[in-house]
Formats: sequence, structure tokens, C-alpha cells
Amino acid sequence: MRVVFRVDSSLEIGTGHVMRCLTLGEYLRNNGVDVSFICRKHSGNLISKVISKGFHIFELELLDSPINDHTLFHSHWLGVTQQQDAEQSKDILKKLKPDWLVVDHYALDHEWESELKNLSNKLMVIDDLADRKHNCDMLLDQTFGRNEEHYKELVPKSCEVLIGAEYSLLRPDFSTWRPYSLKKRINPTFKTLLIALGGVDAENHTEDILIRLMNCTLPKDIKVTIVLGRLAPHLQGVKTRVKKLNYEAEIKVDIENMAEVMANSDLAIGAAGSSTWERCCMGLPTIQVILAKNQVFLAESLAKIDAAVIIDEPNTLESLINNSFSWMHHVSISSSKITDGTGACKVGDQMTKGMVKVRLEEFGEVNLINYVNMNRYEQSYVLKMRNEHSVKRWMYSQQDISDQEHYNFIQKLNTNREALYFLVKFKSTIVGSINFSNILANDSVHFGLFTNPFADLKGAGRILEAAGMEYAHSVLGIERLKLEVFSDNIRAINFYKKCGFRLVGLDDFKEKKVLLMEKLRDIGNYGD
Repeated sequence: MRVVFRVDSSLEIGTGHVMRCLTLGEYLRNNGVDVSFICRKHSGNLISKVISKGFHIFELELLDSPINDHTLFHSHWLGVTQQQDAEQSKDILKKLKPDWLVVDHYALDHEWESELKNLSNKLMVIDDLADRKHNCDMLLDQTFGRNEEHYKELVPKSCEVLIGAEYSLLRPDFSTWRPYSLKKRINPTFKTLLIALGGVDAENHTEDILIRLMNCTLPKDIKVTIVLGRLAPHLQGVKTRVKKLNYEAEIKVDIENMAEVMANSDLAIGAAGSSTWERCCMGLPTIQVILAKNQVFLAESLAKIDAAVIIDEPNTLESLINNSFSWMHHVSISSSKITDGTGACKVGDQMTKGMVKVRLEEFGEVNLINYVNMNRYEQSYVLKMRNEHSVKRWMYSQQDISDQEHYNFIQKLNTNREALYFLVKFKSTIVGSINFSNILANDSVHFGLFTNPFADLKGAGRILEAAGMEYAHSVLGIERLKLEVFSDNIRAINFYKKCGFRLVGLDDFKEKKVLLMEKLRDIGNYGD
């Protein structure tokens, strides 16, 4: 499966659009999807960020004299006309032939989408304005308070609409830090303040806030953390301002651990943009600053249910800070109900239906469900299989795994790029499990499998091995599988030999011999 994102970032656009597409892109990639990006080289872009995450990116050049077709309120963000952008994107999409084209851009609408829709199987729009028409198969608007009526006249009747903050695209570390963060707020304190007004903050609102804080009654031991991007045009000015403050403050630039920073902050002053959902997930009580017209609906919707407070008059910041204990606790509780941080999973599952499909010559189509996408029943069933004696006796760890250990393991897989675990289904029957490790290696991957001990399915082992080989080749781009098996597991050894694996070495594990075996893809399966 192949997905292409068309999204931009710049000093004017900001970083939020690219960051949320990266989150969805990483989730899809972790589930075996080939993901690419198309981005224009605006001033202040995040192209290097996308590349650093390991994605292939197609760069669109800027024109010497930018052209604005003025058809949309944000048309000037594009730097070219929609028609020009579509023509440039066409050449790329014709080569890639994606299953999904995902567009996240306020300067593009149905005109651009209609030009490119036939170059992908499906087209998805990420929007939060509800101010223009779209020609798409799926639309995502993660804005709290938005409903399908807002898009009734803007999308085709056949369009699948995903609406609401439950679909907010947050990195998996936010759901990981969420329990810690919510527990911390049961008894509120005010010792740490987070200021995050966008990675770019082109209008320098950060420094304005720092100046106004001088007039607030802050705790003597307050610790202020300021988050900005390295491309923020006023970064140096903020650094100079920090040196003049009468309280402790530090600036963090281009951080990767925002979830941890938010979880350890007592109160935040933040922009009413996409980072709102991050703070809600953490239950972080927030003073929201409206920095653009398109943020008004979101900010007011949250304020109505006490999930945030808004700076809406000259002295509000001072009064909110000075009386913070009167509102922090109930705002934390209200905001934590907005999203649990699993929106990327929900959206990704809608795009892939939670599965990666491989087609095997002998068996037909087999479904691979990533462990991180399993529903509660599937999670429980995997644990039941793993703890069955006939399975665990051949594992390095032969102890029963607890529910909590199983849950923690699956959570860690969200961010582990070197390992993949799949529940395998064939014609609705759970065949067993396969896994890959060392998947960042250049020429090989370590492979493991176990069949479902509770199902009587003929050829289960062959399905698992063939699915593993096909996935390693077609998705991971690896031609060689390696595995380890105890020397007394005669049945498994004979099976692997029939599949084409050969002995390449020996090892020891707790006084037991371990056979090291490997197989190249071009070796025939199931030979005598």
C-alpha cells in the first residue's frame, strides 16, 4: 500500500500541518505502508524534518515571482496557482500511483483535488476550516465542536467524514504519557509553566507574553519553559528577553519529547492551534491565545465547556495567572475528556482497515494486523496463545506474561522502529503470529512465528512462513530471513528445512543448543 501526502510548511503557514501529517505517516509506515511527501520549498519549511524521519520527499520549487490566484482566503500560502501546483504534482503521482493521496493545505480545494483524484485510488483531505468545497473520498476535521453538518454541502455524499477531536493526530508518546500526566493533576500545583505559541511564532507573541508575565504574581520557585522551532524568526530576541527575566526560564528548540514536557508542566500558555489536542490529551490546564482567525471556533468551543480559558481582554492574562488555582483543576478534568491520544490509530485504521494484506500464490490473500492496532479481544487472544504451554515452551522466556506486561510491550511497539509484530488472519481464522526484528538492517531481518494452538487449520505454519517472506520482500525490501530455534524442537527444524531454511551456525542459551538458520527468498518452499 502506498500513501502520498501533499502538505506545506513555512514562516506564514507554520509547522502544524506537516507535523500532523508526519504523525499519520509514521503510523502508516509502522504498519507496512510506503509513505512519501510532496512539499514546496517555502521559506521556513520543514523539509529537512521530514527527511530526518526517514521519508522520501519530492520538493516543489518556488517561483521567482509567486502567483496568487486569490480564489481562496489562504491562496497566497501556495505560492503558485492551484492549476500550476496540480500540474507539478501530476508528474510525481503518475510515477508513484498511490493508493491514497492525502492533502492538508488551506490553499487547495476541489479544483486541485478534481485534477488529481484519478491519479490515486482514493483521496483524503485534512481540514479544520469548513470554508471551501472538496472532491474527496474521506475528510478529516479533528476540531472539537465540529459536526458533519458543517461539511454537508462541501463534500460529495459518498465522502466518509471523520469529525471531532477523537481523531486528533497525536504521536504515540502522548497516549503513553497520558496516565502519568492525569494522575499528577489530581492535586494541582503551580511550579512549572509552559509557553508554546507555535514553532514559528512569526508575530513574536512569545516575547509579548514574557513581558506581561512580569506583571503577574508568580510563585517564587516558578520554572518557565519556552518551546520554539529553530526557524522561528524571533528566536534570538526571545533568548535575549529570557536573560532579563526575574524568574527562572529556559528555551527548548525543536524538541522531540513534547509529551514529556507537557506531562511535567503544571500550566500552559498556548496557541489555539493543532497543539491544543496535545495539551488536552495530557489534561494540561491551558490559557489559550488566539493567533489567527481560523483558531476562533476551536478556542471558543473549548472555553464553553471549561476545557481551556481564553485571553480575550488586556488584563485577562494577569488575572488568570494570579487566580490560577481557582480554575486549573476543573479545566484539567474537562480538557482530558476531549481526546485520549489514539486519533492516528483511528484514522490509519480507516485508511487501511487496520490491516496489511499480502497475497500468497498458494493461499490467496492473508491479513496482517499490527499488534498496535489490535482490538481488546485480539490483544487478549494473542496473550492467551503466547502463554499456552505448547507455544511458550519454545520461547527464550518460558514464563507466563501478565496482562500488564503484555500491554506495556504493545505500547512500546508504537515507537520501536526495529521490530514489528503481526496477528495473522486467513479467511477470518486467526492463524497465529509473526514478528520481525532488526528490520533496519540492510540485507536481512530476524523472523519468528508461532501457530494458533487453539485452531485446527491445515497448513498454518506454511501460511505464516510464506506471509513473513512476502512481507519482508514486498514491504521491508529484505530478501533474507534469519531465525533461531532450539535444537530439540525437531518438528520446527524439519518444517523450516522444508521451507528452504538452512543451518548457518550454533549458539547456546541457558545450557541449551540453539540452531541459527536463514533463507533467501529465491529458495523454493516446501521442498522434500
